[in-house]
Amino acid sequence: MIKTKLRRYMVTGIVVLLPVFITINILSVAIRFLDNLLGRYIYPYINPYIKDTFGVSIFGVGILAISVLIFISGILATNVLVKKIIPFIERLFMRIPLVYQIYPSVKKLVKFLFSEEKIAFKKVVLFEYPKKNVFTLGFVTNEFVHKNTNGDEINTVCVYISSAPNPITGFFVMVPKKDVVFLDISIEEAFKIIISGGVLMRDDVLGDKIKLARLSSED
Repeated sequence: MIKTKLRRYMVTGIVVLLPVFITINILSVAIRFLDNLLGRYIYPYINPYIKDTFGVSIFGVGILAISVLIFISGILATNVLVKKIIPFIERLFMRIPLVYQIYPSVKKLVKFLFSEEKIAFKKVVLFEYPKKNVFTLGFVTNEFVHKNTNGDEINTVCVYISSAPNPITGFFVMVPKKDVVFLDISIEEAFKIIISGGVLMRDDVLGDKIKLARLSSED
């Protein structure tokens, strides 16, 4: 009995503290990485002076320098003349070996994450794809009506299927609207489910919907 309680306390403590420690560690590594990008060039010049004067070393100048650089780059990138120069520089950049394989994917990912011009995802849907009893999450991007060979009108939705773990890659399919189930979850929550491979999916998100989708496909 005592052994069982001790084990439960240990497991509960791990569940409570481990995510906190991991989150703090990841943030610490990320902050140090960002600070070191430019800080490695700045600190050798300013830290000896600061330490001799105040007896301490300072931290965060690298992050401040990156923030200023990003801000200035944003101002320059909106300039009409610079806008014309940037594509030329990118074309030269793309001629460097290995760069042309890495840079486009990184650029698309950054643009997807930070651009104000988001892809117009309208709703999250669930449907059977690529075969029966295999269910896929997708994002509705458009709807239209077309006629089949018998002249019957069919309501159709364009669905973008995102890939894991990179959400900017994927493909799209056109599916009869009657064959999809619209989910009452946000676009952000659906992306979390896809990117995490289902790890971050709540238990109550898809259970009844999968049953509903299976029933609709049997009709």
